[in-house]
Amino acid sequence: MFVDRRYRNFIIDMDGVIYRGNTPLPHSAEFINFLREIDAKVVFFSNNSTLSRKQYVEKLSNMGIKAREEEIVSSGLITAYCLSKENPGASLYVIGEEGLREELGQRGMNLVEVPPYQVDGVVVGMDRQFNFKKMSNAMRCILNGASFYGTNPDPSFPTEDGFIPGCGAILASIEVSSGVKPRVFGKPYPESLQFLLEITGFEKEETVIVGDRLDTDIKLAEDFGLFSILVLTGVSKKEDLAHFSARPDMVVENLGVLKELLSQNREVK
Repeated sequence: MFVDRRYRNFIIDMDGVIYRGNTPLPHSAEFINFLREIDAKVVFFSNNSTLSRKQYVEKLSNMGIKAREEEIVSSGLITAYCLSKENPGASLYVIGEEGLREELGQRGMNLVEVPPYQVDGVVVGMDRQFNFKKMSNAMRCILNGASFYGTNPDPSFPTEDGFIPGCGAILASIEVSSGVKPRVFGKPYPESLQFLLEITGFEKEETVIVGDRLDTDIKLAEDFGLFSILVLTGVSKKEDLAHFSARPDMVVENLGVLKELLSQNREVK
């Protein structure tokens, strides 16, 4: 099966597609370089909020992949953008790492520590130092009236030596303890694609989503009518297709296989 030539815009996930942790996956730099050579437009789109756009550019550069900050979209960026529009300068208790805090700070949000437990909102991203104290602080802020937000729903996170709990697991603990469901901004929620299309100018009819998760990447594409490609180097495997309603338009073993398919398509007259 070939990717139609009209697809000129590629939205590419990073964790599990381009790399695992700090280790590049096979053919990732080769694939991105190929897209550049054929003048395709590229956006790197991650649910991972731990890094800022500048840090993502540096990480990709260390793997031989050139990227510009304006080509990076993360769930942290989307969350900061939406909250700053809806409630400029709001006071927020943040559970998350440097990337999320930087994105929120750059949008003029007021990041505070607790107690006291009076803040406008609690924002939760991936946090590898999450602990009982942070969960307790978040619960008390929410019970005192703070809005509850999550950057993404991913229950797990791929690393070089296996999976670790993701942002979704942290959100679940706070939801259970507070009795309040979070509003989530990342894939597969509509705010994520609306933001991405708005800042890139991509047309849906010309856009492909390349990802490793059926429950986020592929579901987002299916919900909004975009062509989707599942890469089997991350979370979802072939056997998972039987258990998810979201169906990719194409499944490939890795980015090297996808590059070959795209190359063949260009050669077809």
